[in-house]
Amino acid sequence: MIDIVLATYNGERFLVEQVKSIQACLDYQALVSRFIIVDDGSTDKTVNLVTNLAEQDHRIELHINDSGLHGPCHNFAYGLGKTSSDYIMLSDQDDIWLPEKITLSLKTIQKLEAGSSTLPVLVFSDKIIVDDRLNLICDSYFKLKNIPKTWHLDFKNLCQQNVVSGCTTLLNRALLDKALPIPEQAYMHDWWLALVASRCGELTLIEQPLIQYRQHESNAIGAQKKQLIRIILQFPTYLKSFKKSYQSVVNQSVAFQEFEINQDIQTDPTIKVLASLRDASVYKKMSHFYNRNVTRSHFLGRLALLFCLLTMRDHKTKKQLKTEQD
Repeated sequence: MIDIVLATYNGERFLVEQVKSIQACLDYQALVSRFIIVDDGSTDKTVNLVTNLAEQDHRIELHINDSGLHGPCHNFAYGLGKTSSDYIMLSDQDDIWLPEKITLSLKTIQKLEAGSSTLPVLVFSDKIIVDDRLNLICDSYFKLKNIPKTWHLDFKNLCQQNVVSGCTTLLNRALLDKALPIPEQAYMHDWWLALVASRCGELTLIEQPLIQYRQHESNAIGAQKKQLIRIILQFPTYLKSFKKSYQSVVNQSVAFQEFEINQDIQTDPTIKVLASLRDASVYKKMSHFYNRNVTRSHFLGRLALLFCLLTMRDHKTKKQLKTEQD
């Protein structure tokens, strides 16, 4: 009934503990058809560990990502393409699943489907933030990041700032068929899946945390709370990182606008605004900021966004640059 896709890259430190937490979930043996582990070219003992785990559990399959595209987004996309079941769950290599994660997620999504196999649906949960030794940092991701749990309900918010963590999700085949292939411009696989679910079907939060989300020095994407004084002292570095991230948001919006056109969906106004930022004048960018057409969930994010918009270079094609030079 369910395929689990776990993406690995040099994950020897926590991988076995994570896999065992998944196997210990309620009804794992009854509900999980395939446990697909996709490796992105690990140089440590990850592949050997997966091979050993597969000998003990026939559901576990090892796939080496030979797509030519690497990084967590592309690795998960590769794994999603290997699935065959009605439902799919995603897993990081270093967290801990709580016992009721599979059963509660499945119960929630089936209630939303209401017997329809054609409605794209994605459910996701809150998560407990812990350190590398599973010591509690915060009992809620949303509390830690100071983001309202209703953020995802407004597509205007969701397409600007993602709150859907792939490691907490369960999605159905109807959504995957709609969302694949995930474009190279997608910021992350989970954000793309959430956008498609929100626009084409149902996106629902399970407010109960269903995983322990481990924070350590090797996280590809983390949930550490940024201290105000640290951000102020390191603002130039923070701004540089924010600008790079926000450019990826703009690029994703361009790709999603194309998706909407291909799906015969009316282009969402915020997606249209975000996509237009590549070529917009500073005046137009400031107008969008003033009218809150572009925003973030908290003050520091909005301040960084303001600086970003003021300094973001316009996207110009080689043809446009040549015309200006001539």
